[in-house]
Amino acid sequence: MKDRAPFPSPASCLRCVAAATAIAVLGGCAGSAPPAAMAAHAPAAAAGENTPPAFTVSGAVGKRASFDLAALQALPATTLTVGSNSYTGVSLWTLLNDASVGLRPDTTARNPVLSMYAVLVGSDGYRAVVSLGEIAPESGNRVALVAYSLNGTPLGRNGMARLVMAGDVKPGRSVARLAAIEVFAAQPSGR
Repeated sequence: MKDRAPFPSPASCLRCVAAATAIAVLGGCAGSAPPAAMAAHAPAAAAGENTPPAFTVSGAVGKRASFDLAALQALPATTLTVGSNSYTGVSLWTLLNDASVGLRPDTTARNPVLSMYAVLVGSDGYRAVVSLGEIAPESGNRVALVAYSLNGTPLGRNGMARLVMAGDVKPGRSVARLAAIEVFAAQPSGR
């Protein structure tokens, strides 16, 4: 019998299945596979290693931007209570529409924001998808928070920033040690 690599842990399998499912659903909606740029993020740091001091925002935005703690704290703060925890940070919608980023929807499409999504990537490679329609004030109006504080203190081992989703039954989209936010617009097949 040939040497085989050990099986991945059940937790990492569940994360892979969840990410693959979200990507397959979005890819199926667009009639093609998700953009290759999503594959460019390899795990940058293992748990316990230094976390990134900043994260980038790129994709369907006017300008690629980088946010460190000071830049994030300069934006309007929002507080979100989840269970017994109080998170402080910036709404993802506010961050994407900030002048330093400038969300760029396809103005030729009807309701263009409804076909857009953001992929939030942790420094360990963990990914979660957030539909911009679910967080847009005129549509779903749900809070997706890019948190920088938990109960009044820095996030510590969870990095400089993390995604916290209001209303999710399970915290599967909670991306710790945020390293990147990539914004995409789903394209119809044949385009």
